[in-house]
Amino acid sequence: MSPFRRLYNRLIQKPSVLFLHQSYYHFYYLAQALRLRGWDALTVSLEDPESPNAKYYHGSDVNLYSPDPVEFKKNILEFYEEALRRFRLLHFAGDGLMSFFPEHWNHGAEAAPDILKWREQGKKIAYTVSGCSSAVSQSSVARWSGQGGAVVCNVCPWRSRPEVCSDPKNLSWGKKVNQYCDLVFGETVPALDYLDSPKVVREPTTMCLDSDFWNPGLEVPEEHRVSKAAGELLVYHAMGNHETRTVNGRNIKGSHAVIQAVEQLQSEKVPVRLLFVTDRKNTEIRFYQAQADVIVDQLNYGRYGATAREGMMLGKPVICYLNRHEMKPRQELVSMREVPLVSATEASITEVLRNLLLNEAKRKEIGRASREYALKWHSAEGCAERYEKITENLWKGRLAEYPFPRPSRCHVRP
Repeated sequence: MSPFRRLYNRLIQKPSVLFLHQSYYHFYYLAQALRLRGWDALTVSLEDPESPNAKYYHGSDVNLYSPDPVEFKKNILEFYEEALRRFRLLHFAGDGLMSFFPEHWNHGAEAAPDILKWREQGKKIAYTVSGCSSAVSQSSVARWSGQGGAVVCNVCPWRSRPEVCSDPKNLSWGKKVNQYCDLVFGETVPALDYLDSPKVVREPTTMCLDSDFWNPGLEVPEEHRVSKAAGELLVYHAMGNHETRTVNGRNIKGSHAVIQAVEQLQSEKVPVRLLFVTDRKNTEIRFYQAQADVIVDQLNYGRYGATAREGMMLGKPVICYLNRHEMKPRQELVSMREVPLVSATEASITEVLRNLLLNEAKRKEIGRASREYALKWHSAEGCAERYEKITENLWKGRLAEYPFPRPSRCHVRP
């Protein structure tokens, strides 16, 4: 394609992005919001709709999976050729999954042929991290967490599983991301190793939620209602794949400490009950979160995850250990400074939980602030607006100052 033809196509094409693979439900809602802004935006999955991970997803626009390997390969090839013609930006999730084709996943330092071809045509590639090990060494995470508190890796079962998390594995992936991706969304993960780069956007942008789906006025269906005694208080805590992520009774979320805290408060005659949820459909989990008086996310890592985002969007007070420390002062995040989460560790969770449960006015105040924060930083509409500005700058050959969101007014669906 000639440079003139390429420039002409760029001028007449509306903005377009193909979201490849699943990032929980984030891509699904971000694509919807971008389409409302006039984008050609599509989500595509290659996973079996009946896979164990399906419970965490809310769907996709296109699913190419087939149990027949020949048909599966044909589906991917045909779609890839269409994608080359149709989309300018490829945005993928999943460590090691930088390819349309499963045979190229997790293979080597070089990009797969389909990715090389994508770049040869002048198209761009973006990536959203999966968590603390995405392009960051275990050693760096340990040093960072130790600066702000306890070393998180000491309670993580993956620390001794090099095929899951290790310095060579994580950094090899980071080098590949740095070489072939034009834009990386870090979603508040600390600026360590390959995430300390000008091409990394670290404030929340792609991990978005639908503000109506998670609404404080959510009506709970009868089959999901939790019976409560008069005056009883409910504490929600959840962990997916609880058995595989728990070793000797401990996990990175600090679930055992949450359980012990609730038991201690019960012994003090505080009318509290724990709602512990694992391996349920995410589309159903919101009904249990909506009935909770307090939600507990995690007590070890130092940054917040999906449970906290969902809880805040539902207008709930959420407890989550926060380590705002960055290795360089200039890397401090505005979103982490503003977030209204109540910080607690495994050692302090009982006291923090007690104070919240015994103060209804404080719970309501934090809940209102949580909803406002979630609307500002994590609503699909707000994220899509910032995503558009960031990618516009990408096509201009520069990543300008982050387009910070405007304050959002808290609203509750009637």
